[in-house]
Amino acid sequence: MANIKSIDQHTLLEHCLMQKEWAQKELYELHSAELFPICCRYASDPNEAKDILQEGFIRIFTNLKQYRNEGSLMGWMKRVVITTALNYIKKHRQRLSMEIGDNHHYIADKSALVTDQISAREVIEAFEQLPYDYRIILGLHIIEGYSSKELSRMFNLEESTCRTKIHRGKKMLQQIILQLNNAIALNK
Repeated sequence: MANIKSIDQHTLLEHCLMQKEWAQKELYELHSAELFPICCRYASDPNEAKDILQEGFIRIFTNLKQYRNEGSLMGWMKRVVITTALNYIKKHRQRLSMEIGDNHHYIADKSALVTDQISAREVIEAFEQLPYDYRIILGLHIIEGYSSKELSRMFNLEESTCRTKIHRGKKMLQQIILQLNNAIALNK
């Protein structure tokens, strides 16, 4: 076994391609902590996120020969994990039910300066309060940078439907944050 502490990325990848278990374990240990939060954004719970991460690494190891040392390895692995998460969602949830009844209204008060009064952790918690399907669409759009056109292909929806989902998701998130902001203001 090679001295893991002194091995460079290229050599580590070569050993992974040769299916050396120690190299695969090392690659996993080096990058799983950075990839796990991505899985959490698409999972409904931590156990599902762990399943997605595990499946993602299986795909990383299976498709590692496709990585050509062009660009960031982490960028390539993130793409594999995101694709794995989307495939997992499609496989384990027959069809995303992404509608919220028309009787739900989300009103935004733009006069509040919310960002000055709540922490990044509270914004993340607010994001996690979104209905699961909106969290997926909004996360892919805002965090991962997918366009409404790309999302429409992923979920087999009209592009206008995706734009509507993004807009409604943002309004819901804004409403949740405003409610949090009001709660903070009351506690002062």
